[in-house]
Amino acid sequence: MNPFKKHLNSYKYSVNGIWLAFRYEANMRFHLAAALIVILLNFQLHVSKIDWITTLILIGLAWMAEIFNTAIEKLADRVTKEQDPLIGKVKDLSSGGVLIICIFAVVCAVIIYLPYLVG
Repeated sequence: MNPFKKHLNSYKYSVNGIWLAFRYEANMRFHLAAALIVILLNFQLHVSKIDWITTLILIGLAWMAEIFNTAIEKLADRVTKEQDPLIGKVKDLSSGGVLIICIFAVVCAVIIYLPYLVG
């Protein structure tokens, strides 16, 4: 198989991972709903290109963080289902990463949307 075709073929696994995240993870469906609201709001408020780019980057970062968090949790559960303090810390850390990007996304949303709503 030629290298280019092999590379393209590898995307099937990536797409499958994204599909699994949205299909089986409630938090991903929540992030999807939030993203749709943001996108509709962007259209409704006719936000600038830079505001579009900012909100799309934040959506991508939140989805990426959630997928990484889910992957870490699944791997940790595979290692052991028993209570383990170190695994608990790892799960808390990965979950904290999701919370950080979501907090910053909300702060950015206020900064972006407030002038459109007030002005």
